[in-house]
Amino acid sequence: MKNLFNTSGTWYKGNLHMHTLCSDGHLSPEAAISLYRNAGYDFLALTDHWKQSENKMTDGLLLLGGCEWDTGINPPIFHIVGVGMESHVALDRSLPRKPQEIINAITAANGIAILAHPAWSITNPYDCMPLNGLCGAEIYNSVSNLPWNGRRADSSLYFDLWAAEGKLMRCMAADDSHFYNGEQTKSFIMVNAQELSADSIKKSITDGNFYASQGPLFESVSIQNGVVDLQCSEVETVVFYSNTVWCDDRVTTGGVTSASYHVKPSDQYVRIELIDSMGNMAWSSPFLVK
Repeated sequence: MKNLFNTSGTWYKGNLHMHTLCSDGHLSPEAAISLYRNAGYDFLALTDHWKQSENKMTDGLLLLGGCEWDTGINPPIFHIVGVGMESHVALDRSLPRKPQEIINAITAANGIAILAHPAWSITNPYDCMPLNGLCGAEIYNSVSNLPWNGRRADSSLYFDLWAAEGKLMRCMAADDSHFYNGEQTKSFIMVNAQELSADSIKKSITDGNFYASQGPLFESVSIQNGVVDLQCSEVETVVFYSNTVWCDDRVTTGGVTSASYHVKPSDQYVRIELIDSMGNMAWSSPFLVK
């Protein structure tokens, strides 16, 4: 039996994309941190544009150093969030940068590189195929939704296009908080780690031992004899996505706490989406089934 998650550690809740008055956010760093702490978060990254923050622990809340870099306003547009860097990332905003350069600079500083809001940026998914070193991409970005930014918060189609071409991009969710008038504390990741430290959280993210959510919880996902079995908190709908276009057991509805999917001969991967009665979602990363 293959299990998607290693649950030997503790589950920690975090937001890895948010802005403050240090760039274009509407709250001070202290106020933003306090808001998320009061909402029960365990770790955060302040990722102001082109302004790198530091790793530190503050009153039991882990702050992972962060920053959001970009390739400019001319297509192809890439916004890349760096998290947990241990040294200064020397990127000059006045110079044009290719996405791989940004990823390499983050990685060289022992950070984690995340592709931000690909649907909002209208990033061509196939331009991402040759990129190396991304730990994941945002499947959902809270502020890229009404009333702030149109309706391009959900980038889930990108993950199916990538996976169908053999690139299993891990699914992140983040608020990208700017306004703090409804988009905050909505979308996050749950990380199973041995302890609440920068090294442990980064290791679990790098290992893929996390999922993205807005509230619903994954309890276990296992694969045995061609069947994917799911256990979760009670939700209204479970959807098993794959590269097979149509099948009759993809969706389970109605007070669901467990569901199963029989892998089809044409399936290369599966990813799972949970939707509760309020419309809140959770997402597993795509995983191989062959």
